Amino acid sequence: MIKMNQTYTMNPFENAKNKISISSKKLYQYLIWATILGLILAVILLITFFVFLVNLGFALEDFDLDNIYESGEILFTSELISTGLVALILLGIAFVALFVIMIIIYVQYYRLGTGFKKLHESEPEEETTKYISYGFYGFVIAEIAGIFIPGTFGNVVTILGNMSLAVGVYLIYQLFKEYNVQGRFKGKPSMLLFIGIALNVIAQLTSIFNDYGSFGSLIGFVVMLFGFRNLSRDIMIVEPPTGRKTPAESVQDSTQAEMTQTPSVPTVDSTNERFCSHCGAKITIEGKFCQSCGKSL
Repeated sequence: MIKMNQTYTMNPFENAKNKISISSKKLYQYLIWATILGLILAVILLITFFVFLVNLGFALEDFDLDNIYESGEILFTSELISTGLVALILLGIAFVALFVIMIIIYVQYYRLGTGFKKLHESEPEEETTKYISYGFYGFVIAEIAGIFIPGTFGNVVTILGNMSLAVGVYLIYQLFKEYNVQGRFKGKPSMLLFIGIALNVIAQLTSIFNDYGSFGSLIGFVVMLFGFRNLSRDIMIVEPPTGRKTPAESVQDSTQAEMTQTPSVPTVDSTNERFCSHCGAKITIEGKFCQSCGKSL
């Protein structure tokens, strides 16, 4: 209940940057989990190959590791149903776990784009934030499409998605530079996120021509992790626009203003008015005798 009240009292800018920070932190954590699951999957694949497949006369070239569908077909048609059933089950569990964590990661990328969209809505004059959200949305669409598009065309779609993400995170760097100039960010804008994703794009392009691209992707991935961690930290110390108050602050100021106001009661200036106690005629305040009846006052 307290958390709901805190969210309610946030102004749109504070609410948006809070969402960005949460999504960035979750991406940092989930990408680490994806790495752990990927390593587990690699170990299971190695065990499967050297324990079961080598004894059956299979070579590594018999598997197309770039296409999970063909690899699965080879496994199920290689008489491994009885010999390597345990390995197949472990492979299936690892693939499902990795698939689930990747879906969760894409959801966080989408939410991060939504956070920057809300940031733009809180400051419509700032166009940069709008294009940042487009960069994240384009990445999510391309990555999901690349899963279902086999072959070279799928790789091209994935690379375009990463390029879209690279443009978005470069604009994040530019946004922090603008905040720095405005005096709203007391820190040094970080380029780690852009460098990491740029390395991934270069590595993906390199992998089309040789097998060394995977090393660049590994380096880019590590740098990208620290980039998301920095984004989660830095966005929270950005100050809101000057003069922007939360609804709670506005209500408090209004209440204080009403309490300090005193009702204005019209007063009659009677300093120059005086009346005779005998006849009731109006006389001057300095007069000692009534000008109407002549009696002494």
